[in-house]
Amino acid sequence: MRVTLLHLDQQQRKTLENLLKTSGYQVSGFARHEALHGHLQKDESDLLLLDWIDGSEGLSLLTSLREQWPELPFLLLCSRAPGVAVRAELATCPADVLLKPLRKNELLLRVQLLMERYRPGRSRGEVIVFGRHEFLIGRSQVEIEGRSMTLTQKEFELALLFFRHVGRPLSRAYIHETVWSSDAELSSRTLDTHVSRVRNKLELTPASGYRLVPVYSFGYRLEKITE
Repeated sequence: MRVTLLHLDQQQRKTLENLLKTSGYQVSGFARHEALHGHLQKDESDLLLLDWIDGSEGLSLLTSLREQWPELPFLLLCSRAPGVAVRAELATCPADVLLKPLRKNELLLRVQLLMERYRPGRSRGEVIVFGRHEFLIGRSQVEIEGRSMTLTQKEFELALLFFRHVGRPLSRAYIHETVWSSDAELSSRTLDTHVSRVRNKLELTPASGYRLVPVYSFGYRLEKITE
C-alpha cells in the first residue's frame, strides 16, 4: 500500500511518514508541488495525503491533481472546513477531509477506509516478511511458519516498529510517540508489559533468529542473530 504525502512542514511530514510506515504503508513524502507531480508521473500510488493550503494556490493544485490522476483517492488535511469551491471539487472525486489537529487513530482509520473503498483488495493483501515472521498488514496479524499469532493492535504496531528498525536502539520516548502518540499517557510498566508480550508471542529468542533486549536507561533493541 503506497501512500504519497505532501506537507510543507518538515517535522510534521516526518512524523506522518513514521506513523504510516509503522502501520505498514510505503510512504513517499514531499515538500514541493513539483516534486510531488514528478513522483506521481513516475511511480504508482494508492493514496495521496495532502496538507491543504487555503486560497487559490491550494485550489489550483487540487484541480491539477484531479485532472491528471482522477482515480487516485486522497485525504485532505485541513485547518478548517473547506470552502464552497473546494467542496465542489471534492464532490467529483474519491476523497475525504480530515480536520486538524490530527489524531493518530483517526488518521489511520480514515486512510484505511479510503483504501478499502477505492482500492479494494490492496488494503488487506500486503504481507511484509522478516525471516520466519510474516506481517499481514490489513489484518494486523503475524504468522510464524504458517502459525497465526494473536496480537492486539498496539502489539502489532510495536512489533512492526521493532522489525522495521532491527539492530537500532529505540528510545522509550520514540516508541511512545510512534505507537501511542505523544499526547497519550503511558507508564513505563505498561510499555514494558507490551514489549514482554510481543517478545513472547512472536518467539523473539535466539532460536528464532531474533532477540528483543532492553537498552539500559534508554529503551529497547531488536537484534538479528547471525551465526
